[in-house]
Amino acid sequence: MAKPHPFFLLPALWLLSHTLFASPTISPQHNGIYQHVLKLKVPQARALLQQQAQHKSTTLLLANYADFLELCVQQDQRKYEPLLAAQEARLEKLADLPKEVWRDYTLAEVRLHTGMSKLLFGNRLSAAWDIRKAYLQYRHNEQQYPDFLANKKNLGVLQVLIGSVPDKYKWFLNIIGLKGSIKQGVANLKAASSTDNPFYQEARLLHAVILHLTEPEKQEQAVRQATALAKQEPDNLLFQFVAMHLLKKTQASEAALKVYLRRPQGSAYLTFPYLHHMAADLYLYRADYNESIRENRQFLKLHQGQHYLKSANYKLYLAYALSNHKPQAQWHFQQITEVGIEDTEEDRYAAKYAQKQEALVKPLMQARLHSDGGYFPEALLALQQLELTPATPAAVQAEYFYRKARIYHGTDSLQQALPLYKRAIELCQGTDLYFAPSAALQAGYIYQELHQPQKAKVYFKQAISYKNHEYKNSIDAKAKLALAAMQGS
Repeated sequence: MAKPHPFFLLPALWLLSHTLFASPTISPQHNGIYQHVLKLKVPQARALLQQQAQHKSTTLLLANYADFLELCVQQDQRKYEPLLAAQEARLEKLADLPKEVWRDYTLAEVRLHTGMSKLLFGNRLSAAWDIRKAYLQYRHNEQQYPDFLANKKNLGVLQVLIGSVPDKYKWFLNIIGLKGSIKQGVANLKAASSTDNPFYQEARLLHAVILHLTEPEKQEQAVRQATALAKQEPDNLLFQFVAMHLLKKTQASEAALKVYLRRPQGSAYLTFPYLHHMAADLYLYRADYNESIRENRQFLKLHQGQHYLKSANYKLYLAYALSNHKPQAQWHFQQITEVGIEDTEEDRYAAKYAQKQEALVKPLMQARLHSDGGYFPEALLALQQLELTPATPAAVQAEYFYRKARIYHGTDSLQQALPLYKRAIELCQGTDLYFAPSAALQAGYIYQELHQPQKAKVYFKQAISYKNHEYKNSIDAKAKLALAAMQGS
C-alpha cells in the first residue's frame, strides 16, 4: 500500500496540520509547538513539550508527531523500537482519558502513526491492522463529530490513498474492511480547503499533493500551489521538501535545485538525508557529475536506514561511468548487490540493472537523465548519437523509441510522441521491460489530452496488464487513478 519513502511525511502533514487551530481550547503554547513540529524543528518542539501537561490529548498528539517524523525522515533502525514503544505507550494513556473530540481524534492519529511506522520498517501485517483501527476510528469520529473539519480532511486523504492501492493488494484491504473512494476522498479534502479555515495553507499544500497524484493534467496547478506555500514559509523544511519533490516529478530540475539550495538548514531541524539523494538526481540530470557524486556520498554518510542504498550506489556508478572514471564506477556497481534491501522501486530497479550485467549504452542513459530533468534539447542531442541498425538488440531499440517519445511528450509534441510509444510497446513483446507498461501509461495520458477517453482507457488497462516489471506498483497505481478519475469514482 505504501513504500518506505520520505513521502510518508505527507500523511504526517495532513494528520498534523489540520487540527491545532480548529479548537479554542488549544493553548498558544501548543500552537507554537505545532509550528516547530510542522517545520521539522523537532528538537525545540520536544523541549517545549516537556513544559506542558503530559495528560492532555494535544500534548500526546504533538509528542507523537515528533517521534513519527523522526522515524520518517531519518529511517534509523536503532531508534525504531524505542520510538515505537513510546507511541504505543501514548495509546495506553489515551485509552484512560475521557472520550471527547480531541481524545478520539488523537487516538486515530497515534494509531495511524504506529501503523505507518511499522510499515516503514517492514512489519506489514501488524501495520495493516493498526491502519485499519485508525481508519475505523476516523469513521467513528465522522459520525460522532460531523462538524470537526480536521477529521473530514484526514479521512478524505485516507480514502484517496486506499482507493489508489494497486490491485495486487485489494484482496487484503477488502478482508480487513478498508474501502477507499478517490472521488469521496477528494470531496472531503476540498471541503476543508476553503480560505475560511485558519489552516488553509496546509490544506492547500495537501490538495496540491493529491492533485498531482490523481489528475496528471493539473500537475502545473499542483506545483504552483506547493511552490507558493514554500515561498511563503521559507523556514518550513517540510514545505520545501514537498515543493522540491513535485518539481522533480514534473521535470523542473532547475527550479527544484533552487528550492534545495535555499532550504533552511542547521541544528534546529531534523537531519534529512534523503534530500541529498534527491539533489544527487537533480545534478545527474544536468550532467553535473561531480556535484551528484558529492550529494550521494553525503547521503550515504548520513543515512541510517536500509532503503535507497542500492539506488545511491547505482547513481554513483552512473555518475562515475558517464564521466569516464571506470574504477570508481565498477566499485559502486558491485556495491549495488551488497548493500541495502529491495523494498522501493528505486532499489529494485538498481538491483535488476546490476543483475543483468548489461553494458551501459551512454547515449541512451544520457538521453534518459536529461529527459527526466526536463533538459529536452540536450536529451535529443544525446539520442542522436545512437545509430540503430538491424543488429541493434531489441531492448536497445525499444528504449530508443521510448526515450524519444518521452522527449517529444515533454515538449508537448503529442502527435510525434504517440507512434513512438506504440513502437516501443511492439518491440517489448515477450519481455519484462518496463518501457511497454510505461509507454502504455503515457499513451493513455496523451489520449486524455486529445479528448479520446475510450482510447485512453484501453491504454491505461494495457499498462496495468503487464506483469513482473520493476515499476509495476507505481504504474498500476497511476493507471488506476486515471481510470477512476475518468469513471467519476
